[in-house]
Amino acid sequence: MQHLDAGRTVEALAITSKLLLRDPNSINTLEKHAVVLLGEAQRLERLGNSDAANTRREEALESYIAACTHPEVLGETQFSTAQLAHMLGEIDVAISLYKQSHKKLPNDFRSALWLAQIDLLAQDWDSANHWITESLQRNPNEPSTLISAGLIEANLGDCEKAMAFTNRATHIQPNNESFRLIQARVLRMCGDPVRAIEILSALNSTSVVKDEMERCIQMRENNEH
Repeated sequence: MQHLDAGRTVEALAITSKLLLRDPNSINTLEKHAVVLLGEAQRLERLGNSDAANTRREEALESYIAACTHPEVLGETQFSTAQLAHMLGEIDVAISLYKQSHKKLPNDFRSALWLAQIDLLAQDWDSANHWITESLQRNPNEPSTLISAGLIEANLGDCEKAMAFTNRATHIQPNNESFRLIQARVLRMCGDPVRAIEILSALNSTSVVKDEMERCIQMRENNEH
């Protein structure tokens, strides 16, 4: 770990690799090996070698997954492994580990939030609502959870709840443009494109904002006719 802290990831990797040869089932070594592999991935990425960096990340995931098979594994390790699996597109692995972490960390809202995000992208609104509710029960004032809850409720057709959640989120983070974009989307979905256009007009004109603006303008014109 001293090598890793000093940026000498190659040397650190040599050590953890030898430790694994001595005891391939040590949870402590498996976790340290994964951390070192991620450090080496960062070094390779800085050198422009993205393919090799991704290979190291995949190796890190394998080491983390092996650590997660131990009954003594910490919920934080399960969550970190789920995050890495999620980033690498291993969604089924991520879902399983998020659920395990959620059970092991009874006061942590993050796993439920990420499970809700996965369901949100898959448009599985009932399941998304279940997990966002779990997340809110553990942290009712987390703005990322609140804004996600607003979007989920809008898709479930409960505009009163949707607006309440989005308003709370944007009150906590009034300058968060991603939150404002979602607030505008919820307003459009709830039949208020005029207010949505007002919000979008104050945002940076990204392609996503432009697309949402076009939808709102079309809805406003249709309402006028």
